[in-house]
Amino acid sequence: MSENLSKTLFAHKFNAQETTMIIPNSSTKKNHVLNDVIMDGEKHNGWYRLLKFMLWSWQGLDLIDCYDVLSHISASTNQRSNEEILDSVIGFRKGNWAYEWTQQGMRYQKKGNEFAKLGERKNAKQAYYCASQFYSVASYPHLKGDELSLQARVLAFHNYRESFKFDDNHLLKEIKVPFQGKEVICYLHLPDTETIHPVVIISGGVDTLQCDLLQLFEKDLAPAGIAMLSVDLPGIGHSTHIKLDQKSSDLYQEIIAHLKSVPWVDHDRISVMGMRFGGNIAARLAFLEPKKVKSVVCVGAAVGSLFDKKESFKQLPPMFLDCLASRMQIKNSSVETLYPYCVPFSLIKQGLLARRRIETPLLSIGHKDDIICNQEDLRLIARASREGESHIIDKPPIFESYLNSLSYSAQWLTRHLSE
Repeated sequence: MSENLSKTLFAHKFNAQETTMIIPNSSTKKNHVLNDVIMDGEKHNGWYRLLKFMLWSWQGLDLIDCYDVLSHISASTNQRSNEEILDSVIGFRKGNWAYEWTQQGMRYQKKGNEFAKLGERKNAKQAYYCASQFYSVASYPHLKGDELSLQARVLAFHNYRESFKFDDNHLLKEIKVPFQGKEVICYLHLPDTETIHPVVIISGGVDTLQCDLLQLFEKDLAPAGIAMLSVDLPGIGHSTHIKLDQKSSDLYQEIIAHLKSVPWVDHDRISVMGMRFGGNIAARLAFLEPKKVKSVVCVGAAVGSLFDKKESFKQLPPMFLDCLASRMQIKNSSVETLYPYCVPFSLIKQGLLARRRIETPLLSIGHKDDIICNQEDLRLIARASREGESHIIDKPPIFESYLNSLSYSAQWLTRHLSE
């Protein structure tokens, strides 16, 4: 795929539906800064999207580039669907979210092409990877039916795969898992193909593509000789055709079964790691597949308190509500509409958490005041296992502590996968 195709994908998109208008909601789509904590995102007045500066930096993006993009969006005089929301410029033009982030993606993709021609493999890999991350942000929050988001997502995954063609250390294999009459594409990241590796199945939240998770592999898992199988949460990315519901662990059970036919991994040494709603699924697997899953890590997992009271659910940002509606194939993202559908996600109401203790080791990571997974949830997850443990972040800097906890989780997984 050339940069010319990048331009072709977005040609004549001036009338594409603007992201904030994709999913109806009778309430405002504009964020207001409240006294709460969202561990992996930041609320800013006047924006629809959560601006994930620290996460983008962790993914490898230059924050100077990020601020530059946001300045172009905020300064735009082009028409917005809501003049109070900065990132609501209509059409693929200057000031539009997808347009501005895509420009950065194209810049890095062009660099990758140039480095590739010169035989500078390391630089080509880095440039293509950065392109993939900028395209991923261009697609964010990856709502179904968002035409510009879909085009950016295609480029994100393409450049991600392209970067591994120039990686002399690690390998990427595309694993296609049959499910519900179709195939789900997962990316298997291998330290090498010389030996059989234990593997961690990992998923992010409702606003995360699997190509956003590479740093966990390169910084923490690969050095320990552990493979990583990344999976898009149902309703997003390569799993966009699947509906997210309280039984989404069915997909992951199929993936675990499918791994028996994959030659590069040890199917007797499988662990699972999930963030946010991915953490909900990971925790559920600990109960449903105790003989197949060696250990589970849950990061800011939505397992209980978020679903206990509608008042708690109301604190979720508008973008997050839209993401939930999109993944669950619900046509309205109002709290009144969504909340009844989300209550069954509670692992307490499912009769799993707070009822019995299991042998599968569980590690929970999060911030004590996180509205999606509070301190009570973190301890509840840890107490559910005879070998449970929680890392509760209660002091700033929050994100630095969060990253340290992720590194610890890799050590923790290594220990349990070697047993």
